[in-house]
Amino acid sequence: MEKRKKMHYAWKVVIACIAIKVGSAGVTMACMGNFVTPIVKELGCQVSEFTMFTSIEAISMALLYTFAAKMLTTKKIGLVVGIASVAEVTGVLMMSSYHSVYLFYLSGAIIGIAQAFTGFVAIPIIINMWFKKNAGTVLGVVVAVGSAAIVFYSLLSAQLITAFGWRQAYLIMGIMAAVLTIPAVFFLLKSPEEAGCMPYGADEEPVHREERNIVSDGSSLTKKQAFAMPLLYIAWLACVFYSYGSGVQSYTTTFFTMELGQSINAGSVVGVCASLGGILSSLIIGKINDKHGVKAGLLWGAVTTAAGYLLIFMGYANPMFVFPSVFIVGLGSMMYTVQCPLLARKVVGDEHYAEIWARMMMINSLIGGGLYSSIGLFYDKSGTYQGAFVMAIVLYAAAWVLGSIAINSRDRQLREERKDRKLNL
Repeated sequence: MEKRKKMHYAWKVVIACIAIKVGSAGVTMACMGNFVTPIVKELGCQVSEFTMFTSIEAISMALLYTFAAKMLTTKKIGLVVGIASVAEVTGVLMMSSYHSVYLFYLSGAIIGIAQAFTGFVAIPIIINMWFKKNAGTVLGVVVAVGSAAIVFYSLLSAQLITAFGWRQAYLIMGIMAAVLTIPAVFFLLKSPEEAGCMPYGADEEPVHREERNIVSDGSSLTKKQAFAMPLLYIAWLACVFYSYGSGVQSYTTTFFTMELGQSINAGSVVGVCASLGGILSSLIIGKINDKHGVKAGLLWGAVTTAAGYLLIFMGYANPMFVFPSVFIVGLGSMMYTVQCPLLARKVVGDEHYAEIWARMMMINSLIGGGLYSSIGLFYDKSGTYQGAFVMAIVLYAAAWVLGSIAINSRDRQLREERKDRKLNL
């Protein structure tokens, strides 16, 4: 009875992951959005020049992914993530003092380096480390909480910018991130070895003996095996498409305020609608993957993204249509953060997942994140984001097709391997 009543340490780790999402991750995700219009106007730069700091952030992050994965799995995880969180918050605070667009690139580099240890690779690795069952649902919940935090910061940043200016807004949000994230990470985040317990669900593994035998018989690939398989590159390309395509949603607020000429406060509501969709997206995608499989999750993303961006075109006739359209877009917005790691794990298995996923994410971010600022060129060169919206639909549809091909190929490969083992017996 005492064992049942005691909370498994895995849930304390989830609290730490949520603290990252509601603190430093939420704030850094809100560092563009409502800030684009006032900063571009004050500094006299182009949209793509300012948003370049996000591309630098992504590139800096990507270059350290493999190193970060090794550190997260071999060192004291709380110390590693804690130091990174301090650096991440520092990068945000520094932005409050800048008078040149190029200085934002320095903060982008600092935040990116830190997020290699706190972001897209770190959270899935930590969840996979601690949860042997329901990993998709838990990851979805953590990301959903992060999306809820973005709703809050979107509203807050608009109010702060209006009341105090964008510099004070960065300062206040950076302090909030430090208070919410840093103590929780240092005190709660541990590996199973450090906590002295088994991952959640590990004690139920003997019940699923057949499934465990499949894993030991080849469904988990080594790094060498994985990168020698063409189907991994098919799945990888799907992840790259999600990486680049997901960036389009971040420009919907700028589309509303600059292209449609609406106010910053009204634009913040667009960000809220997208984030509300993202909250549901995280929960729905995790559940779909756990109950219906990875292919069903891929289909969900393609359908919601196409519907949302097609509807957004009606915003030219009536800006009110933008609000429901970005909500629908948001329903598929977590494909990169939730669906991609689950797709990768489906293809490569659990055993060497962290190392392989880190390598995949490095390329994902270098391409998708590195090209993020290029989405702003649609507006800089043509005065409209229409081309970006069409591109997002195409990328998500292509990712669905490629991901499904990779899963079908891997399933067929495993069936053939099992058949060969039975014949040899």
